[in-house]
Amino acid sequence: MTELPGIRFLGFEHFLIIFITCSLCLWLPLFARKRLARRQQMRVQRGLSVIICSGILMAIIYPMATGSFQWRQDLPLHLCDLFALILPLLFWKQLPRHLVEVFYYIIVGGTVQGVLTPDLSDSFPHPLYFSYWIVHCGLVLYIIFVVIVWKIYPRISGIFKSFLWLNIYALLMLVFNVLTGSNYLFLMEKPQFGSILDLLGPWPWYILAAEPLALLILWLIWLPFARHTSRQ
Repeated sequence: MTELPGIRFLGFEHFLIIFITCSLCLWLPLFARKRLARRQQMRVQRGLSVIICSGILMAIIYPMATGSFQWRQDLPLHLCDLFALILPLLFWKQLPRHLVEVFYYIIVGGTVQGVLTPDLSDSFPHPLYFSYWIVHCGLVLYIIFVVIVWKIYPRISGIFKSFLWLNIYALLMLVFNVLTGSNYLFLMEKPQFGSILDLLGPWPWYILAAEPLALLILWLIWLPFARHTSRQ
């Protein structure tokens, strides 16, 4: 299959994907919380995790099968890809609160950026097109489902834990990028198709400028749950 140009930013196709994602994030958790039994809720959650994991496996297997796999860019080392890969393993039987918080803050704070400003060069119906949206939209839907259905509301302390883990992983990836010439987490170069990083200056300053911005974003996405967690 030939490589196709990516979708137009905020064009009809992009807007439709955002609309469907937002609609599912509003409807599915509330429906499951009110209408489904606990066992059914768990089945939905596990089903979502399998679908999301299959999305990232597709992104690995397809390039391998076509001979286009490049380990400097196709390893599942971006946080979205890594989360998608390990999701069924981490949350199949238990939902540790501290892990749910970290996933909530990083997914909603980071993966949403991948939905709004996709770094995608493949168009419908390319397999990697489906993989990209399954992973990014699926992660957002999954973590909102878990938070709402199981009432694991993120606490403000989770902001600092998530920020710490994010920086530790970023440091490891920075070393890996320097040693291998890769660009995981976009620490060496901004995304090709534009993102919020374009507003933060050239390399390496955009990395430093992203630190306080990340804290602000994490705080903003905690606010919807401030009323719930203040009583805990």
